Amino acid sequence: MRLFGFASRNLSRNRRRTVISLVALVVGMGALVTLRGFINGQQRVMIENLVYGQFGVLQVHRAGYMANVLASPLGLDLEDTPELRERILSVPGVVAVSPRIQFGAMLSTPDRLPPGEEREPTEEEKGKTSFFLATAIDPEAERKVAWKRMEWVGAGRMFPAPDSDEIILNGAFAKGLRIEPEAEGAPRPPLEQRSALLAADRDGALNGENVVLGGALLSVMPGDKKVGLVPLGTAQRLLRMEGRVTELAVAVEPLEDAPKVAAALAAALGPSYEVHRWDELFPFFGEITGTADFIFGVISSIFLAVALLGIVNSMLMSVLERVREIGTMLAVGMRRRQVVALFLMEGAILGAIGGAVGVSLGYLVVRWLHRVGIHLPAPGATTESIIRPFVGLDYVAAALALAVVGAALATLWPAMRASALRPVEALQHV
Repeated sequence: MRLFGFASRNLSRNRRRTVISLVALVVGMGALVTLRGFINGQQRVMIENLVYGQFGVLQVHRAGYMANVLASPLGLDLEDTPELRERILSVPGVVAVSPRIQFGAMLSTPDRLPPGEEREPTEEEKGKTSFFLATAIDPEAERKVAWKRMEWVGAGRMFPAPDSDEIILNGAFAKGLRIEPEAEGAPRPPLEQRSALLAADRDGALNGENVVLGGALLSVMPGDKKVGLVPLGTAQRLLRMEGRVTELAVAVEPLEDAPKVAAALAAALGPSYEVHRWDELFPFFGEITGTADFIFGVISSIFLAVALLGIVNSMLMSVLERVREIGTMLAVGMRRRQVVALFLMEGAILGAIGGAVGVSLGYLVVRWLHRVGIHLPAPGATTESIIRPFVGLDYVAAALALAVVGAALATLWPAMRASALRPVEALQHV
């Protein structure tokens, strides 16, 4: 306690230098917490977009599906029965199931001749044909598993039923095909003026369905724009897969229980099925977050190093100014380890005060940014993502501990220099 009192008084002797050291530490620790909160918020947006806008928390496939998804996905389908859904829903943590079919399709648009004219269309009037990756969904079931899909329909609307004749395409893809969403309630164009949805079934036979564009998907994440949504019933007719799907997407609450629920679901379904978590379906996410965390670690080290260098400089100046004082303390019987402890205590006090103020300010900034949100569109996206930074109290406590320990260690070199002084030479110092 005496050392603590000495250390506190020593810091107050040169207030300007102490304040400068504290400001550097406050700025460094505040920036550290704020940056961690922003990265956490950005990663949470990515997770929500992947889970609630694309994959679902879990997916159930027939055994061997993922290993052969590029070869013959339609050949590894499964029967979508009420009994199977009931088995899935009976697992604790599962709250909803949505059937899907993933398949490659082709859309062919009609020629755009003026009404009543019968002639060879010009290049501008000719229809277009293009391939795209289709996901067949039941809109009611999908809303409970991947509700963000509904928010991402920009122009137009989501098709109302699984047997609808409407499809949804990415907005940029639809623009390239020169088609626009049909107005809600407008009469359907005649068959010859509708687009043709074409796809090969499991036997390789090409089938078609006449469809219209019901809505356009916004681009939320960078990637291939040639994607679309198709009503599940329409896709099953097209692919000759009535009552069958390629996957069952599963909603789990809370999201953090996904590993535990996945293991329980795999045990309940048996070896005929395989269960995959969203992060297993998109392993690239781990690389993205790993890179972001590495960059954060480098930046954090720079912030902390700058703040601690200020403390090192402050303690070195303090040692030079207090040579005679240190010599006196050593001459009257103070041990060298007590001199070291005194300077370490001064550094720890600086770290505790500066760290506490810095992490508190950073935490308040993160809370404020979480409330207002940061509107930041992803590269290549046509809609904004609202990033809501957040940081846990455990990280705040760890950051404070890092500030205290780091500041104490930063004073170790000046403290060793002070303890190495010889009393006789120190007392003669001018």
